[in-house]
Amino acid sequence: MTTIRSAASLLVLAAASSISARAQNTAGAPNTAGAPNSDTILINGKILTADAQFSIQQALAVRDGKIAAVGTNAEIRKAAGPKSQVIDLGGRTVIPGLIDSHMHAIRAASFFATEVNWAGVPSLAEALDRIKQAAMTRKPGDWIIVGGGWTAEQFKEKRPPTQAELTAAAGDHPAYIQLLYSWALMNPLGFEKLNIKSDADLPGGGKLDRDANGQPTGGVTGGMIPLFDRLPKPTLAEQVEGTKKFFRELNRLGMTGVSDPCGNNVTPDTYNAINKVWQDRQLTVRVAYSICGFVFALFMIAGGRIQDRFGPKIGATGGGLFLAAGCILAGL
Repeated sequence: MTTIRSAASLLVLAAASSISARAQNTAGAPNTAGAPNSDTILINGKILTADAQFSIQQALAVRDGKIAAVGTNAEIRKAAGPKSQVIDLGGRTVIPGLIDSHMHAIRAASFFATEVNWAGVPSLAEALDRIKQAAMTRKPGDWIIVGGGWTAEQFKEKRPPTQAELTAAAGDHPAYIQLLYSWALMNPLGFEKLNIKSDADLPGGGKLDRDANGQPTGGVTGGMIPLFDRLPKPTLAEQVEGTKKFFRELNRLGMTGVSDPCGNNVTPDTYNAINKVWQDRQLTVRVAYSICGFVFALFMIAGGRIQDRFGPKIGATGGGLFLAAGCILAGL
């Protein structure tokens, strides 16, 4: 038997829905008929079922990745077999998986294996150290990119990095750091790679930031969407790897479902990685996503079939294809 020793509560990804009455009969007693030789048994916990009565149970059985039964310790122990893993929760709480209703998960996942992640980093020093670590593991000349997911307010220094700091951290790599959709910072190698020497070389009306003497500081204000599109994109294999890692990270944070509203810098090819992961049955999060009108238009201009690009479920009878607010809403 495994005992959970951490002081933190345990969050179990029970299902995208609640730990529902499917695991109980109408009288409220546990239905363990489908749970013999369960893969995992959780005992001595506080199981928040979120069923119609919002009942709290002691134990839970998992079989084939699904909740098989909930009930008292004694009742659920009957579902254990010789190979079942029994986990003693020690009074910790188990809740149903969380569903994020607005996350640009597909886009973020496609870059997750290649970008440097600053989400939740408490200091600028640590953020720059992540740049240094990335520089040590990549081939000379490879880009180092932080595509967002941070603000200066999260750092104890309460400021973004300077170009000199970025240059020192990135070494012989071109580097690009984006803040929201308003500002970016590049080192000299980055500007050289993108052939940017003046405002005239920036897309989308972007402007080079300048100091009091009129010298460029390395910052760019405005035009972030077309500027980001000039950066090299991950290969499909890298996007698939990133998609798996990103959704596993969401699992670690307690999420079992997301709703993705499409977004900037998204093209028909953006969906190739998540569809590959889904087709390989390796998707660990339920995803409902919108195919924005401009993306759909690009796809149709390319002359393809919607099912070929977005999966056999999309566009098929009963396949979950909906038109609303200029978007196609689909689900994996």
